[in-house]
Amino acid sequence: MKLTPVMRGLLWMMAGTASFSAMIIAVRYLSDTIPPFEQVFLRSVISLAIGLPMVIRVWRQTAYTFRPNALGGLYAVRGLATFIGLSAWFFAIAVLPLAEAVALHFTLPIIGLILSVVILGEHITRPRWLAVIIGFTGVLIILRPGAEAFNIMALVVFLSAAGYASGDICTKLLSRTEPARLIVVNLNIYLVLFSAIPSVMDWHTPAVSDIPMILMMGVTAWTAHMCLAQAMKRADASVIIPIEFIRLPLTALAAYIFFAEIPGVWTMVGAAVIFIGTWQLAKKEGGH
Repeated sequence: MKLTPVMRGLLWMMAGTASFSAMIIAVRYLSDTIPPFEQVFLRSVISLAIGLPMVIRVWRQTAYTFRPNALGGLYAVRGLATFIGLSAWFFAIAVLPLAEAVALHFTLPIIGLILSVVILGEHITRPRWLAVIIGFTGVLIILRPGAEAFNIMALVVFLSAAGYASGDICTKLLSRTEPARLIVVNLNIYLVLFSAIPSVMDWHTPAVSDIPMILMMGVTAWTAHMCLAQAMKRADASVIIPIEFIRLPLTALAAYIFFAEIPGVWTMVGAAVIFIGTWQLAKKEGGH
């Protein structure tokens, strides 16, 4: 049976979602022995090593971004924003219940929409504002401000989402003139550079027993992004976004198996509401 492009896109997205879930489990496992900044550094080094042939092919182009010019600055800002987002995400994973952290992180496209208005001056229609309101209603359901169960560390997830969203906006600007492979290569280079100093300041030499999980963290991070890129080539965002929601039950199941974590009812209800808002946003972006 010949698969349609949309079916192939769905399969790529499922593979990417599984990879993201596996990376989250690896990060949580390593959080007891390896600090978050060091995790970011190791993850980025491994991802860069996997793409080494690409680095060699575009090295002359890559060197261009380190010269003082407008695009070089934009590459650096993108790298810094993504570094902040990734570091905050790893800090949150180490502390919060995994299902709650993943659910809150689904606000990323909604925060990205708001930043596109502030930074790019884009216009938001009423349906998109409705998607934003629905999404943040889900956030309030999960956080329940004032409740005894409220964890201030949940706010770190929003810092992560804001960092990722800012990086995405920089990517949108760069993609107007820059080749995609150059953008990907530069991201990992800057992640290594930005994470190197804080990692050295609090370096914990990994135990031999941690090496498999470190490799898993780096490899799954790389495969997840590659799968996502392949999925986006073959299907609209309105089709892809709902598949990403599978990451929540996958992560919740893995968290239960490996860490005996059971997600609360409010987390699942809030996640469903966030998903509705994100899906509505994806439908509008896809023109449906």
